[in-house]
Amino acid sequence: AKGAADDLAVMMTGDDAAVSKLAAVSKGYYPDPFIRHFVSKPLNRAPLINRGHYCRVAQVRSLLSQFLETAATRRPKTVGEEGAKGYEQIVSL
Repeated sequence: AKGAADDLAVMMTGDDAAVSKLAAVSKGYYPDPFIRHFVSKPLNRAPLINRGHYCRVAQVRSLLSQFLETAATRRPKTVGEEGAKGYEQIVSL
C-alpha cells in the first residue's frame, strides 16, 4: 500500500509540473506545441513560477544545443532525460 501511495505522489508531481509548464507557455514565456496534450485541467500560476520554468527550459535548451553542436567530435550523441513529462527539450531541438 505504501509503495502505491509513493508511486501516486511521484506521478502527481509530474502532473503538477505539466500544469505549470502549460501556464508558462500560455503566457508566452516559451513555445511548446505539445504540452497542452498532457494537461487535462489547465490552471494559472504565479509569474514567479512561470519565470522559473522559462529559466530552466532556456538553460537546458542552451546546454543541449552546446552539447549537440560540439565541434570536437562528429560522433552521434544520445540524450536521455529522467523525470515525468520532461519531453519538451528533446522534441524542440
